[in-house]
Amino acid sequence: MGRPPGFDRNKVIQLVARQFRRTGYAGTSMDEIAKVSGLGRGSLYAAFGDKGKLYSQSLADYCARNEAEWAAVLDGPDATALERLHAYLMRSARIVHEDPERLGCLVTGFVVEGVDDNTAADARVRQALSAIERSLSDCVVAAQRHGDLDPAADAAEISRLLMAVNRGMEVMARAGFEPDALERVAAHAYAGLPLTRAS
Repeated sequence: MGRPPGFDRNKVIQLVARQFRRTGYAGTSMDEIAKVSGLGRGSLYAAFGDKGKLYSQSLADYCARNEAEWAAVLDGPDATALERLHAYLMRSARIVHEDPERLGCLVTGFVVEGVDDNTAADARVRQALSAIERSLSDCVVAAQRHGDLDPAADAAEISRLLMAVNRGMEVMARAGFEPDALERVAAHAYAGLPLTRAS
């Protein structure tokens, strides 16, 4: 058996993901990655491969954590499904501002930057977006079952609308919009849901 590495692999992956969120794929050099990780370039190549492979690994780890965080917000009983959709929108309005550096989502960064020739990263991003869409759609259907949303409304279309609001508010936050302005956007998006009289 080979000797285990003298570092926390998961911690390194998360530090590297943060650097990619900070400066993007094209704007991040292996020297910068070495600096934030505390590892030499040789150790990085030996443990993770080149920058593209390291990006894919850090993105995959980020996606898994991101999916779990949103699932925790959205999963639950039918009786509180509408509240969870409201919580999703409000968290979307605040999430960038909760980070002192105001870093955005690595998934959004990948899509906006248009990283080419990385099929593994592209597939993982599509998987992550599909997972979040399913969580949203399941929550919408739960709210419909409870009588809080119009049962005739298309749950898939609602979930995609909410995802678009989420991604749009992230870009707005990084552009300098303050949380109170984004919370008003979230409130309008919530009010635009096909709410029933009971809700």
